[in-house]
Amino acid sequence: LYIGVNGCSLKTEENLEVVRWLPTERIMLETDAPWCGIRASHAGHGHVATTWPAKANKKHSPEFTVKGRCEPCHMTQVLEVVCAVRGEADPVAFRDAVTRNTVDLFFPPESEG
Repeated sequence: LYIGVNGCSLKTEENLEVVRWLPTERIMLETDAPWCGIRASHAGHGHVATTWPAKANKKHSPEFTVKGRCEPCHMTQVLEVVCAVRGEADPVAFRDAVTRNTVDLFFPPESEG
């Protein structure tokens, strides 16, 4: 059983407490784009360090994200919040561990024989 964590998973203090105790080997990070971004009203928002310029436009622009829409780059924010609430000292090592979880689930090694 794997648990996917996205911006909506980080809304309340209770959610953050659950994330804090999930086993690393069962966590998968996701954006659930275009929904479930981390909003200012979410309990985890205070741990977001990375932001991008945004504009209120539904048309793609390589220089901006669309205001109010969760985009793939926002995966970084999910990682930042999860690492902060779990007290992960090395975000790169944690990122690598949860990436392995994703690869193991969706791209398992082919069995020999």
